[in-house]
Amino acid sequence: MQQKTNRRRIPLRRLEQERLAAQQARERRRRFSRKLKWSVLLLFLAVIIAGVTYGVFFKRYTALQDMLPMPRQLISVVIIVNEVAHTIPADGTLVVHPADMVKVDDVHTDGRFNWGLRLSSEQFSANELLEGRREIKEFWPNFEYEEPLKAVVDVLAGSQPIGRFHMVVRLRARDWVEKAEEATKIDQKVRYYEKASRLASNNDLILNNLAQLYAEQGQWAKAAATYEKVAASSSTVPVLSRLVEAYQKANNTNKALAAYLRLIRVSGSNKQPFYDFIKYLSDKKNPKQASSFLSSNLKSFPKSYLPEVHAYLGTLYGQQGKWQQAISSYKRAVAGGMDDPLIHLNLGEAYSRVGNYRQAEKSLQAYLKAKPKDVDARLRLAAVYRKRKKNNAAIKTLKGIIKDNPKSLKAHLALVDIYEKLNKDKEAAAVYEAIAKLTPDNKVVYYNQGVLYFEMKQYDRAAKSFSKVVQLDKKDIDAREYLVEVYRKSKKPKEALAVLNDLIKLKPAHWDYYRKAFALYDELGAYQEMTKSFARAVGKAPEQPELRYYLGMAYEKRGLLVEAIRQFEEASKLESKNKDYLMHLAGLYEQIGKKSEALTTYQKVLNLDPENPEAQESYLRLKMEEIGG
Repeated sequence: MQQKTNRRRIPLRRLEQERLAAQQARERRRRFSRKLKWSVLLLFLAVIIAGVTYGVFFKRYTALQDMLPMPRQLISVVIIVNEVAHTIPADGTLVVHPADMVKVDDVHTDGRFNWGLRLSSEQFSANELLEGRREIKEFWPNFEYEEPLKAVVDVLAGSQPIGRFHMVVRLRARDWVEKAEEATKIDQKVRYYEKASRLASNNDLILNNLAQLYAEQGQWAKAAATYEKVAASSSTVPVLSRLVEAYQKANNTNKALAAYLRLIRVSGSNKQPFYDFIKYLSDKKNPKQASSFLSSNLKSFPKSYLPEVHAYLGTLYGQQGKWQQAISSYKRAVAGGMDDPLIHLNLGEAYSRVGNYRQAEKSLQAYLKAKPKDVDARLRLAAVYRKRKKNNAAIKTLKGIIKDNPKSLKAHLALVDIYEKLNKDKEAAAVYEAIAKLTPDNKVVYYNQGVLYFEMKQYDRAAKSFSKVVQLDKKDIDAREYLVEVYRKSKKPKEALAVLNDLIKLKPAHWDYYRKAFALYDELGAYQEMTKSFARAVGKAPEQPELRYYLGMAYEKRGLLVEAIRQFEEASKLESKNKDYLMHLAGLYEQIGKKSEALTTYQKVLNLDPENPEAQESYLRLKMEEIGG
């Protein structure tokens, strides 16, 4: 059986009362919240209005203003140029073209609100950029744009500037290129291309055209500097070739050589730039400078060029006489695979210069295998043979040269020199005959030939050779002196005397000629001619005692003792200590009976030489005669 549960029931009226009370409480809270929100909003608006008013009409920087959300400083400006946005920071610069469409799309500041911002510029009505798109040339319709136009744009919050940015209006590089192409004068073209190059400093086409214009004007230094800019990004053969030319025309040798090295590196298998470089280097630098440049830039050459570089270095060292360094360079060239016979020829010369004749012989023989008919190399080989005492090999080599080249004067001279050194006079004389035919006007050849014949005692041939020298040179002394001796040896005193008279005319103060002439006159018995000849000589040189001596002897030979005594007296006055003059004078005094003068003269001799036996004997004899008389 179920048991009933007793529950307490809440009356309906009470429930309704509670619901109404709760609803009223919620309504009261909503009204309070709305009032609070409006109060806060009104207060915030009041603060903003007070801040703006104070910032516009009173001081800019105050503690109150710092607390307000209004802009105080410009951060950046967003500008749309031809549908492309550009953010320009404060104090930044926007570069535009006259045909650009420009609009200020946004202004960023440090404030929460950007109300009341505007743009101002002294150069144009900048605020229109805030209103919509504008074409730049609308602001400056009459401007030519030869030079960039610069404008300053201030950003204002109310009446207070909060920052600025800059605008530069200028033409683009292609505009200046178009102007240059339309220009008729070269200086205008240059000016326009210079402007284009400043705007497009990496445009190789513009720089190339500008460099060519500089070259046409002869401004080679500027042309070179411009080609350098092109070469920095485009090191091609044409560009570097023009760069080399520009430096050469600008007389900048070092820069030209450096440009050559760059050109060689990009030339590949074409070695013409290298050969041009070598020629230019040799023209502009002496051997010492050239070798220094090459040795310090060896690493700049491609590996395939090094053998030729070493070969040229060897030549440069040889020109300086640095033969050991030349040998080292030539050997590097050969080791590098350079198969040029000239290297062996030059090595032969270098080895000869350092005295290594064995290696010199090998090098020259290696060269002659490739160039067997080279006369100069064969002559060098003959010289090396002589150094190595291989005279027969040298003679054979020289005869071979003469057989192939009968007119080779060098070979004949080298051969005759060997024969003379070996005392093969007969062979030497035959070669001299051949040389004389090759050089009929060479007096040295005839002179040497004459000396050889003289030593061989073939006086007729010697006379012929020396006479040829005299014929070729009217003032030759040496050949005439030999010719005198040749005639004397040939017993031809008359011919010898004729040559001596020529020698006396050429060298009148050479007293030995007079001695020989006196002997020849005496041999011929031509005392009258002797007297005349020495009288002329005394007349030209009266203070020369030797001439008076010979004139006195001439008078004595003719028996004219008084005239002879006068000449000996003059000779003794000029040379008072000459015992020969005094003795001869004393003898003449005796002959004409002037014994007193003779005694006095003998006494002078004894004063000079007390032990002179001839003077003693003559003096005593005359004294005894004087006492006996």
